[in-house]
Amino acid sequence: MRVTGDPLDPHHFGTFIKPSELVDAVEISSLNRSELVLYNQLLANAWNGIEPGKVYRVRKADLRTSHGSNDRLHEAFDRLMGAFARVKYRHPVSGKAMTSRIHLLGPNTEEDADSGFFYYTFHESLLKILEQSQTWARLKSEIMYLLRSKYSIRLYEMIERRINMNVQSEYFTIEQFRGLLGVPGDKLPRFADLNKHCLKPALAEINQLTDYQVSIAAIKKGRSIDRLLLTWMRKSPQAVRDAAAERERSRIGRAERRKGSVEVIV
Repeated sequence: MRVTGDPLDPHHFGTFIKPSELVDAVEISSLNRSELVLYNQLLANAWNGIEPGKVYRVRKADLRTSHGSNDRLHEAFDRLMGAFARVKYRHPVSGKAMTSRIHLLGPNTEEDADSGFFYYTFHESLLKILEQSQTWARLKSEIMYLLRSKYSIRLYEMIERRINMNVQSEYFTIEQFRGLLGVPGDKLPRFADLNKHCLKPALAEINQLTDYQVSIAAIKKGRSIDRLLLTWMRKSPQAVRDAAAERERSRIGRAERRKGSVEVIV
């Protein structure tokens, strides 16, 4: 499975692959939006030649699409170096369900010059899991860069991972869903706050900018919310064209257009 186009160019309609094990990984050390984008950039840059023990390189200038300066890029490198997650997979021999706690990025170094290269590796234990992967999310770099929330990106990854399945819905506990979206354990503990500040904004962005229509329903058991039902489907051809047109527009006014409160004058 190969990367197509240039996934590091936000103006290019390239795609890149993210294995399902990483899409469904639960962050133990939470990443913010720019750090998640950076990790996806590093993964995409390495993917076509990914193998144990290999050192990859990328120009730092190509990684600044979500970082305004080298200082912020250095901070993101530091954060990624300490980031680790719970990764679920099937043991290749026994077939048993397994969970590994793995650092997302291996040893790395960089040239000090602003125009220099960043050299990095992935831990061998992570690569051993990824080489067994059977399913992937095919992500559009254009959409990843346009989504303004980490939760929107994680939800987009979840949908791309599941869109070709024979089902169009899946149940999750609230804790499972929080983990998949990367919500820190001490943030938004009340469902009302999670819904307002995480779920609704992410759904609004996904339904406006992608080729999919997605919904999340709260399933109650008695008076409390027991599970969440995630439902997805491909949009109609006209709705796909509308989403593509919105991606071409300026980000200014996008939230208002999403709410339908602005009349678009052609």
